[in-house]
This record gives sequence, structure tokens and C-alpha cells, in this order.
Amino acid sequence: MINFFKFIIGFILSIWWILLPFLVWFVVKEKHLTTVRYRYRGGLKWVFLELKVPPYVKKSPKAMEEIFYSLHAVFRKGDPWARYMQGFTPPFYVFEMHMHNGKLRFIIRCLDSLKDFVASRIYSQYPEASVEEVEDPLKDLPWKIPNPTFDVFGCEFVFTKTEDDKQTPKDYYPIKTYEVWEKLPEEQRIDPIGLLSEGATYLSDKEWIVIQIMAMPVPPNDKEFGREWGARGKKEVNKLMGRKEKVEPRPLDYILEFIKNLFLVWFQPIEWKVGKEEKTEAQSLDLMKLTPGEREIIEAIEKKISKPGYWCVIRFCYVATKDIFSQKRDRNIGLVMGAFKIFERQDLNGILRDVKTVTTIDRPVTFYKSLYDEKIFFRKRIIWAYLKGRWNTDYDENRIILNTEELASIFHIPIEVVPPYGLEITPTRYIPPSPEIPSV
Repeated sequence: MINFFKFIIGFILSIWWILLPFLVWFVVKEKHLTTVRYRYRGGLKWVFLELKVPPYVKKSPKAMEEIFYSLHAVFRKGDPWARYMQGFTPPFYVFEMHMHNGKLRFIIRCLDSLKDFVASRIYSQYPEASVEEVEDPLKDLPWKIPNPTFDVFGCEFVFTKTEDDKQTPKDYYPIKTYEVWEKLPEEQRIDPIGLLSEGATYLSDKEWIVIQIMAMPVPPNDKEFGREWGARGKKEVNKLMGRKEKVEPRPLDYILEFIKNLFLVWFQPIEWKVGKEEKTEAQSLDLMKLTPGEREIIEAIEKKISKPGYWCVIRFCYVATKDIFSQKRDRNIGLVMGAFKIFERQDLNGILRDVKTVTTIDRPVTFYKSLYDEKIFFRKRIIWAYLKGRWNTDYDENRIILNTEELASIFHIPIEVVPPYGLEITPTRYIPPSPEIPSV
């Protein structure tokens, strides 16, 4: 026995040079991916597109949902060499709402190669709108915040429902969407973007409120970028329906059953059970035996996973000069939190701020962390703010899945644009006649 172990250990030591590359890869994999992805994204060219609409436009957020349906088509995963060695990541968009100096602006940040595609998708649903390439809306802010002039409050948002481990969000549970409040009588409808548009009218030229949604199109069963949110949703439906989850047998299970039956064949008739579907009289609950609330939850989950999804990070930031920050902070933070509260349903899902990401000035800043490019609101700027518990975590931690209907509920032109408003508007867009029409 001792000689046998000596042989195994000696064999492993003799081929260490073959195993070394695999061991090194597992050790440096995360650091390598972070480095090459940062280098890849640093070489991309981004543009800012501003969406403006003329007054008295009345359209449902359904129009914006159709836009998100079309924008989802850019997803491509890339080959393994491009992903792991060159740092390729699927294309994504950044949808932003900027409130400053009494105005609400809608900004879409995308790759320069996609700007015509994005503009054409918007015009297909809002032909009277104007889509213009603009400069960085936050270019007037300093590089370091907080500083002697400016103060800041910011946070990220997460889902209210999480798995048992309290870390993985239940992405397949939907939030309240525009379809709910559109069914209400007109006098009872509350458009959260309308609230933000009205609240923007109270902001001075020394205040900024930014809501940012980084959205990457993902398929429902992608494990690397989408956490298989569609498959997990189907499992949850089966669980709520009382269906027994089918477990695919492993090759080892067939081998063990063969050995077992090889010995039992001399004593009793054998039966092959592995891979054979068990037939039971009641594998699931009758849908009619469920309560109305349980049926509604199942239908809501199935509806969400039936639509295209985006892997999103939602962030909010309020910046102001120190002379008015303490006076207006509670009002403006309450404005945004109240708007997001509209999307919550106790039996399904909701959006709330992650307390681990809330900036605080309750104690002095003792450590500074530089966050660049896609990781923060201020592109290629540094926010010097104390983020509790966030020193060694990755920005992907708070990614949540929103389907096209949910994303359109959070980011859309107000249902009806009527004065007074804080929305940045434009005159009706002039479309020249076709050159094929003969002139008189």
C-alpha cells in the first residue's frame, strides 16, 4: 500500500511541468480578465445621444419597450479567445436621466459604431423626436468629489427579493410596470418619470441629479452574463406548482446501477431505474387549486421570462455645492426614492437602495478608491467618497435582470408632455420631402 502511494506521488511530481500552466491559470484568471477587459473597454469610442421631444406628445411607455426590443439585437458573446485573451465583452448601453437647472434630460451613451442604429430605432417609435450627439453632460463637474466646493450622495439599487443565500437576486420576479398603472383611471395614474420631470423644475444650476442604468442585452439561459435567469425562473414556476424537478442522470449513475444489478440478477428480477421517468398520479398541483395570488405570481414570472432581458446596474447620484447640499439633500433624495417606490410589489419584487453602497460623511474618509469609466457616473473622473463595505467588491455584484417592459417603465419619455415641465424639449422635427417628388 505504501509503495502504491509513493508511486502516485512520484508520478505527480514527475509531470508537474504539465500541471503548472493549469494551476497558474486558476490563480491569475480573475486578475487577468480584469486587466484585459479594462484595456479592451478603454479602446472603445463612446458617444452621447440626447433624446428630445416636442411639447404635447402623448405616448405610452410601450413605444420605449419596442425600442428596447430592437436594441437587444446587438448581443454577441464572442469566441473564447476574444473573451479570455483580448478582454471582449458584449456591447451594452448606458441610459441616463440628468436633472439640472430646472431641466430633465434623457441621455443614451453607446458605442460610436451603434449611434445610427440607436437613432433609427428611436425615430421608428418617436418620429417627431430629435436625437442629437452632445458632449458629456457632466463635463462641468470637477474630477474629484467631494471637495471643498461640492458634496455628493450616491448609491446603487438592488431587488428586494433574493435567494436563500441573501446574495443572488431573484431576477425572475418582476417589478410593477407601466401596464399596471395604465389600467387605472386617468386621474389615478402616477408616472414615476412625470414625478422626476416635475421635481427637476426645483433644481438650481448648482445641483445635479443623475440616474444611470447600464444595460447589457443577455439571452435568458446565458450563465456567464445572465446567471441563467430564464432557466431559474422556470425552476421557480415548477417549485410553486409542486412539480418534481427532473434531474439528468450522470454517466457514473449508469455504471453503479449496472454493477448493482449484476449482483442482484441471481436473486430477484432486476429493474433499470436510472434515466427512467417515474410516473406518479399527482406530480403537480392543479392550477385551479392555487389561490388567486399564487396564480398571479406564476403568471407574472412566466410573463417576465418570455421577454428579452438586460443585465443592468442602476445607480443614483446627487451632487450639489456645499452651501445648498445640506438644505436640499433630503428633498431630492426623497424625490428619487419615492419614484422608485412606485415599482414595488410586496408579493413580487421591488427596487431599493443597497445600504452597502450608500456614500456617507458620518466618519472621515480614511481610504480612497479610484473608479473609472463604466464603473461610475463620471466617466474618467474619480469620486472620492466613502462606500461602506465596497472596497474589495466588483461592480458586477449589484447587477439585476430587467426585461424590456421593466426597463421601459424606468426609462421612458413621460406619458404626456405638457407645460409646466422640467423635460428638455425641442420643436417639432422638420422632415424634408422626398427628393423623388418632382418640383413644380
